[in-house]
Amino acid sequence: MKIAKWLAVPFAIALVALPARATAQVNLTVRFGTRLGPDVGVFAYSPERNGDWHANYRKWTPVTLYDVNGRYYRNSVNGSRAVVVYSYHDEYFLPPTDAGWVGMDRRYNYNRRPSADDAGRVREYAPVERADRRLGAELAVLGYSAERAGDWHRNYKRWTPTTVYEFKGRYYPNYADGSRAVQIYRYRDEYFLPPHDRDFQGYDRRFDYSKQPNEEDHSRGRGRP
Repeated sequence: MKIAKWLAVPFAIALVALPARATAQVNLTVRFGTRLGPDVGVFAYSPERNGDWHANYRKWTPVTLYDVNGRYYRNSVNGSRAVVVYSYHDEYFLPPTDAGWVGMDRRYNYNRRPSADDAGRVREYAPVERADRRLGAELAVLGYSAERAGDWHRNYKRWTPTTVYEFKGRYYPNYADGSRAVQIYRYRDEYFLPPHDRDFQGYDRRFDYSKQPNEEDHSRGRGRP
């Protein structure tokens, strides 16, 4: 028993001193129609916002996200890297960097703790806007890409016009007070903005141009990672 205790001491010290793992940057190809969903904003841990970890970590929920080309998603794809963060009050944040935290939370999978790359990607903090639950789950709305959806002149009839609802810069499937209807397209389970091309105006008779995206919508449309 004394030998076992003696061996445990250097092991614990090594665990605390273990540096953040470096990760190889691999550019993953995400196939059209992959249900990644919207990317998740991850902040750095802040005792001012999240509370001192010694007293509050049990209030936080460990959540596994997946790193896909430097962005974090709730769903995985082949080759993505699992990273465990915390969620609290609808915010996602990296665990404390204090060496005393290592091994403290038995719910946390320390084999999937963030790397130095993750620490370098955290977003500048901005309060998370809480949406009306009647809006439904947030949708990932991408910018139109001819490489992914095909040239619009030949392919637009394959796309399905779909109305979504914008609320504070995010998009949802259902209406709620304060939201704005926006017509976009859906194709193979991807949602994307219509082509930002003058010739497209009035071209698709199925499309409700009275609800077409505005410039702010186009500025928000993101490409696949």
